[in-house]
Amino acid sequence: MRLYYFLFSFFYFIKLAFIKKHYCIIFYAPHHFNRGKHSENIFFKNLLNSCRNHNLSFLFLEEPDVYSNQKRSNIAVPFDFIYYLIVFLRKFMKSDISYIDNDKIIGSFIKKIFFKNITFDNYITLSQSMLSFFNGVNSDAKQFDLQHGTIHAVKRSYLYNGKVSINLKQNDVTLLLNGKGYKDILLKNDMSNYFKNHTQVIGTHSLNDIVPSLLNKNVLVTLQFTHDHSRDENKLIADNLEIYIKKESSFHFYFKSHPRFNNEIDLSHFLSLPNVSLISESLNDIFCKCSFHLTSYSTVTFEASLHGIPTCFLQLDPIKMSIFNTQYNYPFYSYVLSDLYNNYSYCSFEVKKWAKQFYQPFCEVSFLNSLKNA
Repeated sequence: MRLYYFLFSFFYFIKLAFIKKHYCIIFYAPHHFNRGKHSENIFFKNLLNSCRNHNLSFLFLEEPDVYSNQKRSNIAVPFDFIYYLIVFLRKFMKSDISYIDNDKIIGSFIKKIFFKNITFDNYITLSQSMLSFFNGVNSDAKQFDLQHGTIHAVKRSYLYNGKVSINLKQNDVTLLLNGKGYKDILLKNDMSNYFKNHTQVIGTHSLNDIVPSLLNKNVLVTLQFTHDHSRDENKLIADNLEIYIKKESSFHFYFKSHPRFNNEIDLSHFLSLPNVSLISESLNDIFCKCSFHLTSYSTVTFEASLHGIPTCFLQLDPIKMSIFNTQYNYPFYSYVLSDLYNNYSYCSFEVKKWAKQFYQPFCEVSFLNSLKNA
């Protein structure tokens, strides 16, 4: 299948080299974000529908991810050929200039061949993918990064020690945020006031209402064993998780792997425990079965909270693993499962109220107002 997407991509961009096309927006995302029920990109879903409703032309490009088992989108154009060409060209770029400038140079070069007839007003990406490349292709386009996970004051790709990420600043990127709570954190900690004019709260995809089960002792565990962590960090999470499960033996723990899990940790040891099971159902289905959520710092905490399901945390020392305490002020961060169980109604009400400041319903007007020439 990889060859199919590469060849499809190759012929598509060869064809576009000879056809003039203008788009209001180019959407771009790695394919591991295809996490919807039918492998759709749920992060772009509302934005794409808004474009259709208002006759805004768009091109949705999808980057291949060799580490992901997610299926490819059936509405996106595979970017495989251009992506691997970029990776190849990077090997020949100068080492004494920044990766940002190198990607801009590559974008300018590839534009002369494959994008010479393609124009666009806006570029919207997930995880800041290819910002510098598309800046090189069209420096006049307005660039956006759509929030897909947590954003806080010690996340180097956004903000650290009061300084805005160079990648965002040099590419003049505006953040499209899920809720006012995130914007408040950025504005409070940004010493340069960059985010004052480079953030727009547009909300996020709506969460389906669920019918939760009666209070039980089932716990959803959102695992975070990925190659984003070092081996020591993955082991730290695993060791603490095992201690927690053995200590809370009256609860049953349902493990749900991270979308980018690639066997960084052997789960067989955990599955030998009598109160541990693997689960692969959708989050909504799991929320109907589980009254609690356990994680190190997964963003599922927000989704669970919006459904009134409280979270327990492993409370690990690394800064990035304690953000729900230091950045988001989760109301019951120090609670263990028995604490939540004994005060369930109150905790459920409070976490739902807490989450709504970070995840607001999608606002189409805010999204359209943020666009250039919309």
